[in-house]
Amino acid sequence: MIRFIVNISLIILFASCKNNNQAAREPVQHQKSHIDMESVRHNQALNRREEAYISKMIAQDSVHHYIDSGHGFWYYYLKQNQKSKETPKAGDKVSLNYEIKDLSGNIIYSFDEIGNKTYRVDHENYFRGFREAVKLLKEGESAVFIFPSNAAYGFHGDEKKIGTNVPLIVELKINKIDQQKTE
Repeated sequence: MIRFIVNISLIILFASCKNNNQAAREPVQHQKSHIDMESVRHNQALNRREEAYISKMIAQDSVHHYIDSGHGFWYYYLKQNQKSKETPKAGDKVSLNYEIKDLSGNIIYSFDEIGNKTYRVDHENYFRGFREAVKLLKEGESAVFIFPSNAAYGFHGDEKKIGTNVPLIVELKINKIDQQKTE
């Protein structure tokens, strides 16, 4: 009797495993929600307003020659180094100083407050515009950068003094570039 029950159980087990031809499930398609689309429209409008305001600032400044960085921000030189051609590359250590202001010129973080910094290019967590700005300057150069909020701290701010969606002006000085050899 036990042998009969074991045989029946094995037959049922094998039969249930055989011919299991279920098709793979298709991935679930999600359509963008109304809230997502509203957020996209809001951010696009914010970017247009900031760019218009910054363009107006630049147009009214007859003293400085602004350069479009190609990375979504603008800058002008305070001091250039015509002798050097070397700009920092990924992995280089850069000694620098900087100051952060809002678009009205109010200091958020001063040179003294920030102090001298050593930054390893593309290996540290600075905001996107700052990381790109460092790579534009040579040793001994200084420049003023205007970053729209999407190239600065964006929606989150810095969780200290810089709020949500704040465009920034950053004066940046490159003191020394320590080029790292790639192996």
